[in-house]
Amino acid sequence: MTDNKSTTTDSSQTAGAEKSKGAGNDALAKRGVLKLNFKDDKTLYACYMPFVKGCGIFVPTEDDYQLGDEVFLLATLPADSGKFAVSAKVMWLNPKQKLGKRVPGIGVQILGRDAEKMRDKIEEILGKKVKSPLPTATM
Repeated sequence: MTDNKSTTTDSSQTAGAEKSKGAGNDALAKRGVLKLNFKDDKTLYACYMPFVKGCGIFVPTEDDYQLGDEVFLLATLPADSGKFAVSAKVMWLNPKQKLGKRVPGIGVQILGRDAEKMRDKIEEILGKKVKSPLPTATM
């Protein structure tokens, strides 16, 4: 049986991103299923990583991951404007200890054919905000 835990971060940058991860054993925890529900475009902007080839998303979490870990991401974009179930690889780590306004979590690179589709949909939602100088969860 798999236990599900769900958390919502209270950071001003990622407050609308709800995350849950299924965990049954250490192997599953390393290849966890991450679920993100973006409440609004401000939260999506904070978690979007446009500098990542294909598509990158920041996932707020205090769970342990290593660079290169593979995960499965279920993401719902704001106002139900899109849902994606995609494989991803951890390529960014924000430490568990808060550093300034940085939220603990991981950045993942979306793998496969859906990466470009997801990027296009996110950039359609964000519009000109993609090039905004406002801080994000990673930069």
